[in-house]
Amino acid sequence: MDSFAQKVKTFDAFPKVDPQHQVRSQRGGLSTLLTYFCGLLILWIEIGGYIGGYVDRQFTVDDQIRSALTINVDMIVAMPCQFIHTNVEDITHDTYLAGETLNFEGIHFFVPDSFKINNPNDFHETPDLDEVMQESLRAEFRSEGARVNEGAPACHIFGSIPVNQVRGDFRITGKGFGYRDRSHVPFESLNFSHVIQEFSFGEFYPYLNNPLDATGKVTEERLQTYMYYAKVVPTLYEQLGLEIDTNQYSLTENQHVIKVDQSTHRPDGIPGIYFLYDFEPIKLVIREKRIPFFQFIAKLATIGGGLLIAAGYLFRLYEKLLFIFYGQKAVQQNREQKTGGLLDI
Repeated sequence: MDSFAQKVKTFDAFPKVDPQHQVRSQRGGLSTLLTYFCGLLILWIEIGGYIGGYVDRQFTVDDQIRSALTINVDMIVAMPCQFIHTNVEDITHDTYLAGETLNFEGIHFFVPDSFKINNPNDFHETPDLDEVMQESLRAEFRSEGARVNEGAPACHIFGSIPVNQVRGDFRITGKGFGYRDRSHVPFESLNFSHVIQEFSFGEFYPYLNNPLDATGKVTEERLQTYMYYAKVVPTLYEQLGLEIDTNQYSLTENQHVIKVDQSTHRPDGIPGIYFLYDFEPIKLVIREKRIPFFQFIAKLATIGGGLLIAAGYLFRLYEKLLFIFYGQKAVQQNREQKTGGLLDI
């Protein structure tokens, strides 16, 4: 048995150094402490990363059949409520009189200081997962179909509009322009300057940021037309078992002034504010994930082994450079001296 053990030792790829031949030095001690410190720092970072997880974003086919959702609106138009006509029409030619569910409140037109006015809405940062979870407070508008002080100079329009989940548009126009109405807005009363506090799709989360939130347009033209094109993508946020199912949208916009036909003295189009929307067949899933525990342990072992090997190479490189530039005396400085060997004098 002993002879077999001796034969097996010949295959040892990791020869050991006897303790009496090990030499300690100040440089070696400092490098060891530095290696331990780096190892503990990496361990702390990796444990924090494992506990915090990582955010995974994936696009999938939207397999949920949804026939309807709501458009949430909160905006001010610089025109009296009694002159404003609102409606929704989709690709199926289904028309919905939005004025039956929206609230119209007469106020004075004003522009909040923090709003972006007359700026192109071509850049919007998608909120991160933590922000969505913190701000995902669901709400509802306090009333439906209310009309107050309609003769005021401006109109505060707010509420939720149920629509079919197909391509369509929400329109804000003047009465008598493009639609039959018992009244007709005087030309000099047209003014489609507006500020938007909220414009979103689906469940109403007032604290989530959307591309049109806190924006506005101001104009002196009477026959001004604003067109907003929204591509809506259903979005699911998941964190620690909590799910927030909402909708994001990308936005492009266009605006122009309608010309008047010189022969008929009538506008060549319908001035107003148009929100055209379409729904994508894909769904964005943003969820927090963690790597499996055993994979995490294997990752720590790999990092630890790599750190020790790298530290050993760097220490030997330092010793070699010290010998090249300063000689053997500098290498032997602060080293532990072994005594008691056969060659000691």
